Amino acid sequence: MFRHRPVTTAAALLVAGLALTGCSRGEALEAGGAAEPFAEPVTITNCEREATYTEPPRRIISMNDHVTETLIQMGAGDRIVGMGYGEQNDVLPEVADQFHAIPSLAEEYPTWEQIVDLEPDLVVAGMRSAFDDKEGRSRDALEAAGINTFLFSEYCGEGFPDLSMLETDFSQLGRVLGVEDGARGLTDRITDEMEDVRATLDAAGVTGLPTFFYDSGEAEPTTIGGVGIGQLIGEYAGADNIFSEGDRPYLKTTWEILGERRPEAIVVLDYGATSAEDKIAYLRAQPIMATTPAIREDRIVVVPLSDFFESSRMTTSTEAIARELHPHAFGQ
Repeated sequence: MFRHRPVTTAAALLVAGLALTGCSRGEALEAGGAAEPFAEPVTITNCEREATYTEPPRRIISMNDHVTETLIQMGAGDRIVGMGYGEQNDVLPEVADQFHAIPSLAEEYPTWEQIVDLEPDLVVAGMRSAFDDKEGRSRDALEAAGINTFLFSEYCGEGFPDLSMLETDFSQLGRVLGVEDGARGLTDRITDEMEDVRATLDAAGVTGLPTFFYDSGEAEPTTIGGVGIGQLIGEYAGADNIFSEGDRPYLKTTWEILGERRPEAIVVLDYGATSAEDKIAYLRAQPIMATTPAIREDRIVVVPLSDFFESSRMTTSTEAIARELHPHAFGQ
C-alpha cells in the first residue's frame, strides 16, 4: 500500500528570524514582544476588511495550530500570549520548543471571555469557524472591542486559486507584525519547494492521475472541490482531482458517481476519530469502490489533514503525494 512518508529537506530546517526561546505561562500573560511604532501607519485589506496599524501588535492570540506555526516561523512567536487548540503531537520540529511554551487556551477555540481576558491587540485565525458569531467571537465583535483580527484568505470565501493568495497573506502579516524579512523568507521557501515538485514532475513527463481525495463519510463520501487548497496541492503533485468542477473547497458526492469517474489513485485525509486505516478498510469493502483502478492497484496515499492548510505544511503533502504517485520522477 502507498502510505504517507515524512518529507525532510534542508530548507525545512532553515527559517530566518526564529527566536525559539521558551517562556512560562505567567511570562506569556505578562508581556508580549517589544516592537517599535511604524514610521507611517500600515493599512491592509483582509477578507474585504480594512485595518490600519500604527505599531506592530504586541499581544497576539493564534486560533489554529498552522497559524501558530506560521507566526513562529515568521519571527513573531514571542508575541503570542495564547493559542487555540495547541494540543497536537506532530508540531513542526523547527518551531516545537516555542510552540509548546505558548499557553494553550482550550482543546479547540477559546471563548470570548478567555480572549478578552488576555487583552490581545490581534487575533489571527486560519479557519472561518474561529470567528463564529454564534459563539460570540465574530470579527465584528472583536473589532468593536478594539481587537484587530486577521483571517487566512483560504477561508475568505473565494477559494485558493494559486500561491499568490498565500503570498498576499504572508506579506500583509509581515508588514503589520514588523517581520517582513521573516515573512518573505517563509513565502519564498514555500513557493520554491512547491515549484520544485512540479518541475520534477514536468521534467519526467508526468501526466496527472485521476484522483479521489477522501475526506470522510460512508453513506455520502466527502471530497475536495475545485476551489480550495486541496485542489492546488493536487495540481502541483500530479494528482488530478476528479471533482475539480466543484465550486466549494469540500463537497459531498455519491459512490455511484465515484464509480463512473473511476479514480486511479486515492488520497486519504487522516484526522478525527476514524483512523486512516479504518477509512481505507471501508473503501476496500465498498462494492463500487472495489471496482476502481485505485483500489484494484492499491494506489492509496495517506496525508494528515494538518498538511492541507495554508502554511509550510502544504509543501510536505504535495511532495508526499507526488513521490507516492510518481516514484519514477524522483528516481525511486
